[in-house]
Amino acid sequence: MPRVLDRHAIGQILRTKGADAWGIAANDPRLPLAPDHPSAVSILMRIDPLVVRGLTHGPTADYRREYERLNLALDDAAGTLVEVLAAHGHEAEGVPATAEAPDGERPFPHKTAATSAGLGWIGKTALFVSPSFGPAVRLATVFTDLVLPPGEPVVESGCGSCRACVEACPAGCGRDVLWRPGTPREELFDAAACGRHMAALATDICGVCIAACPYARRH
Repeated sequence: MPRVLDRHAIGQILRTKGADAWGIAANDPRLPLAPDHPSAVSILMRIDPLVVRGLTHGPTADYRREYERLNLALDDAAGTLVEVLAAHGHEAEGVPATAEAPDGERPFPHKTAATSAGLGWIGKTALFVSPSFGPAVRLATVFTDLVLPPGEPVVESGCGSCRACVEACPAGCGRDVLWRPGTPREELFDAAACGRHMAALATDICGVCIAACPYARRH
């Protein structure tokens, strides 16, 4: 366990747990649906590129396994960070990567912390987009009362005129709108159409737009 818990030590902890990127978001003013702690640690893990390549025509068994593996790995990393923070006398609360609230309430959206921490932006099918890995990532978040220097928030889309995800979506969910902080999801993305498409496939994950993104294909 690190003797001093600072930004550098947190990065070391997360790297040992398999994080591919991480950042700090200031939770002041308080982010929508966020716990009441001043700092949010956004944790990112990339989806295996070989799995992403297989998503061109729809979800696969490999993607389901990778999705579940990353959720477990992210929850483990977040849990370890919460334990270390507690051992140093700090309050901390992790938001699971699965983003499912057992009481049916809306959970905190991890991509809000990730954009606020400077890790990327929101794309044209409402997925978080990392400049390093595109939307081929999974996220988790840890909130803490440990005050940490935040990253520079991303305040505009990096998608430009690209329409790759919009054109690839078999349900026509994307609306070709450039995101900015505060843009309602319904302006970017038709969630109902996405839900109907996945219901027809008897799944709750798709991935076609992930595979189509030039940032994901590049890396």
